[in-house]
Amino acid sequence: MERRTYALRLAYDGAAFRGWQRQPGLPTVQQALEDALAALLGERVQVVGAARTDAGVHAEGQVVSFAVRRALSPSPLRELGLPGGLRILAAAPARPAFHARSSAAGKRYRYRFAAGSPLSWDLGPATPDWGRARAALAGLGGLPHLAGLASPARGRTPAPPLEEWSLVNGPGTAELTVRARAFRKHQIRNLAGHLAAVALGLATPESLGQLARSLRPWRGATAPAHGLTLVEVLYPPELDPFR
Repeated sequence: MERRTYALRLAYDGAAFRGWQRQPGLPTVQQALEDALAALLGERVQVVGAARTDAGVHAEGQVVSFAVRRALSPSPLRELGLPGGLRILAAAPARPAFHARSSAAGKRYRYRFAAGSPLSWDLGPATPDWGRARAALAGLGGLPHLAGLASPARGRTPAPPLEEWSLVNGPGTAELTVRARAFRKHQIRNLAGHLAAVALGLATPESLGQLARSLRPWRGATAPAHGLTLVEVLYPPELDPFR
């Protein structure tokens, strides 16, 4: 029988796992999902995630794909026995060519700043000027790539430019949302860390664009993982298994 491809959309609390990617002896999202599928199918299945989220990073719309030589109903996939902090939001058959990571046309992430929440970064008693941070973000417009925002990693091309961003704030809170075709190691956490520095008056708005254009790896502040959430993975309509 030919191999059939399936896709799952997941949500998880990053505090419960040591990141997405399987690591010997550590609880990871990939390990938990592959173990649950093995219990259901009676065989080991390797799943591919659209994003390899770091330890502590959350997800509201992670997408994974896998292939097996059998037909599956979405119902048992949606009801997999999973550990706390990990949920299946949707399950669907996918086209044979679908691959959760390489088929993705973009991703959307959110970073939150606030006090008193395990899903946000507390910047302390100071009052950030988020208007300065928005001016810094505007300085990224028109750049062909954001090479300087990524942490050191081997064999990676420079990060593509942001396709969309917003930074909204209210009393004691702020929320950064960014979308791009792809992201590189720690890119959003580095961006959030420097925006916080700009908002607190520790760096100028112009410095973000200067850092982004640099060919040197990131050496500035990196925001903590627990404020970051993978919101959505975007696919071309003809490949999206959840449409």
